Amino acid sequence: MQIGKYRLKRMIRIVDMMRKQQYPNFKKISRAFQEATYDTSETMILTCDRKTIWRDMKVLKEEFNCPWEYDSSRRGFYLTDPHWDFAYPADLSETQMMALLMGRRISENIFPEPLKGEICHAVDYLLNVANPDLVKCSFVSQMKLFSAQTGKVDEKIFDRVYRAWRDHVCLKITYQDYQGNVSEREIEPHALFFRENNWYIHARETGSDTPRSFMIHRIQQAEVLAKTFIPDAEIYGNIHFTLTPVKNVVLKFHKDIHDSIFATPFHEQQEIVWETDDPVFKLVKIPEAPMEILVQRILSYAGKLVVVKPKILKTRVREAAASVLETHQP
Repeated sequence: MQIGKYRLKRMIRIVDMMRKQQYPNFKKISRAFQEATYDTSETMILTCDRKTIWRDMKVLKEEFNCPWEYDSSRRGFYLTDPHWDFAYPADLSETQMMALLMGRRISENIFPEPLKGEICHAVDYLLNVANPDLVKCSFVSQMKLFSAQTGKVDEKIFDRVYRAWRDHVCLKITYQDYQGNVSEREIEPHALFFRENNWYIHARETGSDTPRSFMIHRIQQAEVLAKTFIPDAEIYGNIHFTLTPVKNVVLKFHKDIHDSIFATPFHEQQEIVWETDDPVFKLVKIPEAPMEILVQRILSYAGKLVVVKPKILKTRVREAAASVLETHQP
């Protein structure tokens, strides 16, 4: 069956809503089509009546074997298999192809196998179907990413952790902490994240109310259990890192590091104050920045970046400098 361009776009949006567990019904789908784009002409084409939406649903079921059903309690459609692959003919713009290629390039550098291979193969498939002019995309190979992971991730363990997180099932892990202590834990993997060149799983242990993060390269063994859990938005939506935010920071900087202050700003809304009484030092006002990064960067400039306020930041810099001096006595 020949699928029209705009029917395909409508079906992609419907499947996306079901995949995100939004339980779309005719009213929600119609509203999504109306808000689909700021392009008035396309909005008019996507906007349709109840019969057209129903035909789209039938095409999904009959032509693509989409495993959708209707949940009367939630009054909306859903996927009985949330990982069903919608293998539709690709119709990609040059911008979309660039995004796919750049995503593929990033995946090659930060994702362990087998996920890396799955992503790369999926992108290659889409590009092959779309038949792009790959010569225009050759610049992507010149994009370099440098990763310095402190620990090597075992491919089999990462695959089990990833799929347990994706499928909302519990894991039994053997974990070795930074002191070398080994323990067995049963966890609910709520969030997967990449930070400072390392992969983490943010999880809640069975019988505990306090979630914590586990470095995946420190997991010695991982066993996927048959036990499922419901993802908790309060856990995966509020992951707290060790960085401490500091607000309303004012620093004075030496003219020699002028270019660095501009090239690597502390905040996208930082403000430079040029009119000062000092011909050598100028001011930079920073709405908010991490305490740890501020202290590290201030010390690295060896007196050419000075804290004006707040007092707590100045104290932390003095403490860090004193510690450095004490440990570097001749």
